[in-house]
Amino acid sequence: MAGKGKLSRSVINYAVKYGPLAYEAVKHGREPAQRAVTNALARQGNRRQALKHAGTVVDGSVLRVFHRGEQVWVVFAGESPIAAYPGVDRPLPELLEHADLNRRVRPGEEPTSRLPKGLPARVPDAVRKLRPRRRG
Repeated sequence: MAGKGKLSRSVINYAVKYGPLAYEAVKHGREPAQRAVTNALARQGNRRQALKHAGTVVDGSVLRVFHRGEQVWVVFAGESPIAAYPGVDRPLPELLEHADLNRRVRPGEEPTSRLPKGLPARVPDAVRKLRPRRRG
């Protein structure tokens, strides 16, 4: 094949010219992705730890609130807040000042549906009739 030599020379030239640039792009692109995965795992760990703590106290429950753009899980014993995961530098009553305490979740009482309250769990027949039918 006559074009084989020219192709291999072109590949080598491009690799020498753009290789370091591609390496840096991959290296810098990987760091934010790793950071995002680490943060997601930490958030899941905080939730799991808060639910475990709530399971060990009398009438325990947890509530998710946000502090400085980060999720914070507050553990309650009855009606009083006792801990936060991850720990925050703000007092818990101040952190819960505008929170809806009715949204607390008890351990083992995970919501089965992601639908907001007030929406029907199933699609009404009137809406089902509006959907186009599949043609097989």
